[in-house]
Amino acid sequence: MYDYAIRFEQDSATGVAVFCRDLPELNSYGDDKDHAISESVDAIESTLSIYVDQRRTIPQASAPEEGEYVVRLPAVTVAKIFLWNEMMARDMRKADLCRLLGVAQTQGDRLVDFLHTSKMEAIEKALSALGVGILVQPIDPAAVKIQFYPGFGPKGNRAILVKLPTIPFSALPDELRLDYEGITPQESVINLNDLESRWWLTEQDARNLKIKGWSAFSFAPMA
Repeated sequence: MYDYAIRFEQDSATGVAVFCRDLPELNSYGDDKDHAISESVDAIESTLSIYVDQRRTIPQASAPEEGEYVVRLPAVTVAKIFLWNEMMARDMRKADLCRLLGVAQTQGDRLVDFLHTSKMEAIEKALSALGVGILVQPIDPAAVKIQFYPGFGPKGNRAILVKLPTIPFSALPDELRLDYEGITPQESVINLNDLESRWWLTEQDARNLKIKGWSAFSFAPMA
């Protein structure tokens, strides 16, 4: 949801510029690609602070495009995003949050300060006061993010296209692009090696995803 994709552009003979489609305010730089990646979390967190200063909702991350690098933010940073966006949804100000929690202004401000280190327990307490809970789970090392496009075939049968986000839509066969063009994909995370995780995908679909990066299938016509 908040794993932002960044792209790199050679800025000079010895430098790399960094940009993010979802966070157009981001403008970072590195001596090389590796250096730029190492600075990416700081760059994103600095950009998120702009949204707080301007009282704007922080956008979710879109699917990465070919050639982009996905940055996984620390759990505390993601929790702060949830807290800030919930405040925006309720038109709450920092002072409102402080009154709700019964804490000093400085202490409350830090809960949505992306340039300040906070304890997860404090953010969880603030979210709980707003009636919001979060669940932090370790990432399955074998898990992959997928996109699936629900649709209907010419005979009324349910048809689904599944692909990896790293495979651009333009790389799909022409007939698939025509069938699914204009459909907004949904996203999920599954383990292609775990039947319970991918219960709705056959072994052949899993193989196709591993080899080709996409698979398409359909169900019987609906009554």
